Amino acid sequence: MNYQNLIDFSIYPPDLNRFENAWKGLEEYVERKELDGVELLIGYDRPSNDIPKEIVKSVHLPFWVTWLDVWRKGEDGAKAYFPKTSAEDLKYRCGGSNKIDMIASQKQLWEYAALLNPQHAVLHAAHVELEHAFTRDFTYKSAEVLASFADMLNKTAQEFSDGEPPVTLAIENLWWPGLDFLFPAEVDDFAARLEFSNWNFLLDTGHLMNTNIALRCEDEAIDFVLDRVSRLSKDVQEKIKSLHLNCSLSGEYQLKQVQEGLPFNWSELNFSDKYSSARNHVLQIDQHLPFQSSRVKEILAELNPEIVIHEFITKSMDEFSEKLATQMNALG
Repeated sequence: MNYQNLIDFSIYPPDLNRFENAWKGLEEYVERKELDGVELLIGYDRPSNDIPKEIVKSVHLPFWVTWLDVWRKGEDGAKAYFPKTSAEDLKYRCGGSNKIDMIASQKQLWEYAALLNPQHAVLHAAHVELEHAFTRDFTYKSAEVLASFADMLNKTAQEFSDGEPPVTLAIENLWWPGLDFLFPAEVDDFAARLEFSNWNFLLDTGHLMNTNIALRCEDEAIDFVLDRVSRLSKDVQEKIKSLHLNCSLSGEYQLKQVQEGLPFNWSELNFSDKYSSARNHVLQIDQHLPFQSSRVKEILAELNPEIVIHEFITKSMDEFSEKLATQMNALG
């Protein structure tokens, strides 16, 4: 198989400060580890000229976790989701306070991504409200989320003269309502709703594993991924051009959390504390572990991706290197 090996990185200090000489250090790391480049998480500012474009093969766009009622209801939805939140902060939470703002924010992100000339820009197709990250008592079903997400992408694409995004969009799965790759007809319907051609899918293996709380070992997880992929239509399978490759076996934690429901002091927390609590909860679910079993090669053989992004959660480059070595050995 011939695919590019990338690692995930971001423009933010917790990543950049891992190297004494910042971007130059990242370049040297990529060369030393014989990688093809990085997937770079960007923000809402124009990308710095210091970023070495030649190693940026993929860009990850910011994720709007909770946004659907803002898209549908405007300011009323924004106030319900994000009470006492300034207009500037709303841009980071959901793109703005109405459709016009959200389209403008999305357009700007696509333009910023295109400046780095990547092969694609990754964005999540999902929606979840903070309480529901714990309770799973979701307001919307995946089909509703995907219909509105397709509408937003279409309207943003129409802002460009040729009706096409300036960079290929790689649409990624999550385990929340939206694109989860569990029901083939929903994925087909979503694909049919897109009115532009410059897009494909990115499969995050760990996110797919998070949809099944019965998984307890890598063999079970790999079998599950292969089974769900095999059920997708051939058109969708061929649209999966890249992978976020990582393993997540958080079923026991998820089961315990669903039984417990909301944290005991949830109603007493302010929005910021609720957001932090939900974020910590998500990090427990989405483990971003390296594969150790050589059977992971079966996933790559099934999908024949063009890009593989090794995506881990680590506290240092030494820890990242250890996890990268483990996964590369499994692929070797």
